[in-house]
Amino acid sequence: MNWLRHIVLRWGARNISLACPRCRHPASSSTFRRGRFMLGDEELVCEACGESSVVTFWRFEGLSCCAEAMPRAPVTNSRR
Repeated sequence: MNWLRHIVLRWGARNISLACPRCRHPASSSTFRRGRFMLGDEELVCEACGESSVVTFWRFEGLSCCAEAMPRAPVTNSRR
């Protein structure tokens, strides 16, 4: 049953964007294809800076870059 959990974890993480944690450069399409099903301590090498990091850090950086790029809705004053 552990193999099924492993497959589900890989499948769930497949569409999270990847960005290099060192230089914050987004992953190229070939790097994304290699890294999209990787988990935890498997390493990816950045094509821009040449540094390698675990794929978890790539996903975290990808999520934080997406969160910064999202436009924020204006806050309305609810007292009126």
